Amino acid sequence: MENKEQPVICSIIAKNYLAFARTLCASFREHHPDGRCFIVITDNIEGKIRPENETFEILPIGALAIPRLQEFCFKYNITELSTAVKPYLLQYLLKIRQVRKALYLDPDIYITRRLDGLFDLLDIHDIILTPHLDADYPDDGKYPDDGHILMSGIYNLGFIGIRAGENTDRFLSWWAEKCYDKCVVLHKRGYFVDQRFIDLAVLFFHGIGIVRDIGYNVAYWNLHSREVTSVNGQWRCNGGPLYFYHFSDYKPEMPDRISGHQMRYSLNRLPGLELLFRKYRELLFANGYEESRKWPYTYQKLRNGWKIKDIYRKIYRLNIATIGADDPFRLHPVSLLGVGAKWFVKKAIRRLSGNRY
Repeated sequence: MENKEQPVICSIIAKNYLAFARTLCASFREHHPDGRCFIVITDNIEGKIRPENETFEILPIGALAIPRLQEFCFKYNITELSTAVKPYLLQYLLKIRQVRKALYLDPDIYITRRLDGLFDLLDIHDIILTPHLDADYPDDGKYPDDGHILMSGIYNLGFIGIRAGENTDRFLSWWAEKCYDKCVVLHKRGYFVDQRFIDLAVLFFHGIGIVRDIGYNVAYWNLHSREVTSVNGQWRCNGGPLYFYHFSDYKPEMPDRISGHQMRYSLNRLPGLELLFRKYRELLFANGYEESRKWPYTYQKLRNGWKIKDIYRKIYRLNIATIGADDPFRLHPVSLLGVGAKWFVKKAIRRLSGNRY
């Protein structure tokens, strides 16, 4: 049984994100030397990672008891799969490893202070969340704007904290069921991977606390209201403590870019943030980024070597009952496209008849 009061964090990666996971866990252990980190690797490590050499415990995706795992891994792309796994990982930690409190953090997060405040909040709340925003965007025609947040969700699920209990169990079971089939980016239907469901969770479940301290989960989407600085070697946000920064969509090979999802700011106009980005980039390269980023994703090809296109995944996801393959990775693209053609024809007929769905 795990030490229930031991600080625990967890995250999810494909193996090409190893440098990010190493950097996350090292930053956590720097401030919580007694802490423990669990990292799910969604694809096969294929001899490229030696688990005994890492500072975190590696969990294979097969340990999480996800039903019909091959189906699950086939129907989602790399981003969808990594987010769909999240509730199953949290269930595993609570039920199998008997962890009492845990923080999930996206692998591209860098921790700059102790997170005692978050663990203390889990003495009061079953679940804790951070909203994307603490202030509305300026009306300057740049993105992100309020429309981006309304499509993506009020809360950023690069972070969630949980405490063991019946309410949390019910929440995770509900969330896992949603993520099993609907963890996709489909804005017109209201879906954005695992995230939009949490807007509803706040209504459906009690015991959810909203973390409003602006030092947590600083990222490109809230830079209009948060200034990152370094004072005497301490990272600050608006003069107060910065606890962690979320380097969402950051690519070290493009060091001058904050994120491809924003156009409002550039690093050369934000000297404090530029310093933090420079440090983070150095850490990623020190943790093997140049090598690991080139590692192939296990689930990007069929058994016959054909690359799996997103349309194959969509066809399979929408026609699983018809296709019915025990191992979808053995399917041939021609058979998938044949099923897809029939499905698109039926969909067109329904729309022509006035039934959009």
